[in-house]
Amino acid sequence: MGFGKCKSFTLIELIVVMAVMGLVIGGLLVSLRQIVESENLFKKMQAVEEESRFIMDVFTQDAEYSELKGDYKAADFYKNIAFILTEKKSEIGGSGTAESSYSSSANGSKFYLKRTISGQSSPDESTALTLNNTPLASEPLFLVKELEADEAGNYFITISLTFRVDADGRNILVPIETSVVSRTFEL
Repeated sequence: MGFGKCKSFTLIELIVVMAVMGLVIGGLLVSLRQIVESENLFKKMQAVEEESRFIMDVFTQDAEYSELKGDYKAADFYKNIAFILTEKKSEIGGSGTAESSYSSSANGSKFYLKRTISGQSSPDESTALTLNNTPLASEPLFLVKELEADEAGNYFITISLTFRVDADGRNILVPIETSVVSRTFEL
């Protein structure tokens, strides 16, 4: 009895098969890397959305139901703004006038929006809260414009923020803006 001929691969066929397998696996790894990078960017953008919603909610409450502290008659941009809290004084506590102010704090070229509430229990006491974890690319800007033909002194207040999202070495700037009309209950 004899053995039949055994079919084997040549070295060239083996190298070609390994090269094709390498290309397929390399393409899959590149696709997987892009999926992971896209997911990381999505999570960062989702954090910006959550932070901006929180900032806009807090700012809208202060701007809508409080009085502006200071002279903001001309339509101009401001780097900080302050409100005299009138509507929810009983919830804040204290019998004096409470104030809410917005300003920015810098850490190098990164900016953070800070809200300070003062005068809750005593005029010297204040509480500060940084409203964002994702840094801003520039200082926040507030546009204040007095409504014309309005004897009650209502204002159109706009807040402009530009978030800086770091996406694998490149910065993506995300502008967010909202406007509020203050109410002095004489509209």
